[in-house]
Amino acid sequence: MIRARKTAWGALALVLAAPNALAQSQGKKPPQDNSGQRQEPNAPIPTDPLAMSPTVAATIGTDYQGRPRPEGPARWRFNGTFEERKGDLRVRLLPPFYIEQTRGLLDPAHPELGQNPDRQSLVALLYYQRRSQDVSADVLFPIFWNFRDHQSHLTAVGPFVHQESPTGHDNWLAPIFFAGNHTETNGHSGYFVVPPLLTFSWWSPDSSFTSSMALYFRARSGSDVDAGVVPFYFHGDNGNVDGARRTYTLMPPLLFYHSWHELEQASVTVAGPVIATSTPYRDVFDVAPFFFHIVGKPESGGIRESHTTVFPFVHYGHTPDESLLATPLFLYRHTADTHTIITPFYSQASTRSGSAKLEFAGPVLPLWLSYVDKDVDQHTWAILPFLYRNTSRTRTDFLTPLFGRFENIGVSRTYWAFPTIVSSFDQHGYETDIHPIVYVGRTDQSRHTVVAPIYWDFSDPDKRLTIGFPLFWRFADHKDDSVVEIAANALYTQKRTAEGLSWSFHFLPFFAYGASPTGYFWDVLEGFAGFEKTASASYVKALWFPIKVGAGTQQQTAWR
Repeated sequence: MIRARKTAWGALALVLAAPNALAQSQGKKPPQDNSGQRQEPNAPIPTDPLAMSPTVAATIGTDYQGRPRPEGPARWRFNGTFEERKGDLRVRLLPPFYIEQTRGLLDPAHPELGQNPDRQSLVALLYYQRRSQDVSADVLFPIFWNFRDHQSHLTAVGPFVHQESPTGHDNWLAPIFFAGNHTETNGHSGYFVVPPLLTFSWWSPDSSFTSSMALYFRARSGSDVDAGVVPFYFHGDNGNVDGARRTYTLMPPLLFYHSWHELEQASVTVAGPVIATSTPYRDVFDVAPFFFHIVGKPESGGIRESHTTVFPFVHYGHTPDESLLATPLFLYRHTADTHTIITPFYSQASTRSGSAKLEFAGPVLPLWLSYVDKDVDQHTWAILPFLYRNTSRTRTDFLTPLFGRFENIGVSRTYWAFPTIVSSFDQHGYETDIHPIVYVGRTDQSRHTVVAPIYWDFSDPDKRLTIGFPLFWRFADHKDDSVVEIAANALYTQKRTAEGLSWSFHFLPFFAYGASPTGYFWDVLEGFAGFEKTASASYVKALWFPIKVGAGTQQQTAWR
């Protein structure tokens, strides 16, 4: 890449100098401009067209910092341990007591890379060690863990864990004490946890939360603060100073609650059975559950209204457009174009100034019903529970105790047969149900079949769900070719991405295996022992703890 860019700089210099160089090659002087027009400048030929300034040399080039694949002949020898050397790679083995791999040794094929050893070793399958310029690790499984990654350090000895990084630190003594403090761009964040004392606290520049002994708590989000002593006292204040302040106070033992919204000019107060609320539009005063009263405030934007209820005896309310009177024996309601009266023996309701009218006798007497709507030419009548009939310009329905038919003319039909058989048809599909066992139907491209509680199947162009309860479950998404399938204790999953197909198989809880375009994994007892290779790293799992043991597939490809 550097050589190509140097050539480009030289070619540019040659092009700029071409007119003057051509004239000199023919033994002539460059032509003079005697017409008075502006003469273009001639760039002199540089003495070294490929020369670059230090600034350009530091800017251009490749950002690859890895090492090439080891080159040259391999050499083997045995001197207490088996040793192989090839290029900058050295491997030493004395299985199973000692395994060592070192990269970055002096490579005769690439002396320009120098030496930057990166050594990893495993002793007696218990002690793992890594040493390199930026990363180091010491693991005496399972009691001691020590890692360094550039300026970050992590040490774990049994239940004690200490971590340091340029942004902060963490200290744990599990399960007794957990604490940490970190620096963010706009302040500090941290946490403090003491489980034996039921004490928990975390904070950040924008929010915080503290809880102690499961009684006291305090939560902050910006200027909004909530605090209390459970279950005796709770208080909150959003701290707004721009005219939108909100506060509340709750004392459950005293059955007391009060809140105030400054922007809405609204308040709520509860003291035992007494409930009082106030807004700019109305006042409410209740003594639950017997007395309820509402009064409007027309002087501040509300309407002139009044509603009073003395439960269960009477309710009366009125507004400029409506009046209502209700007692246990009758109801009367009147508006500009409606009139309603309901009694135990006869009821009548008319709307749209008499265009629609409903009359029925009952329920004390045998129930007879009649409804007429002149605007849509509808007539509905019934002698319950023996016969129901409805006709209009768009519908024709009838119902008996054993059979019913309901039709939206030219749109849909539904049939019902005693006791629970329902079948319907419309422009999009059909549905047949025998409640509560069988459900079969189709709507456009979606279908379903249910034989409860054993078989369930739902499908559409994008996905499908199939359940053979309780042993078989299958979930499929056709858009990304993903599948989740469970058969007894076997689990299979797959999903297609831009890189390819990823899948996994689990024979729970004994064994699992899977692969993806960037790696693969296998597990025994869900992580008791296993191995995982990803695009960024390789991990060995032991007693459910992952241990990073090498670079991922992308870095290995770069080395080679």
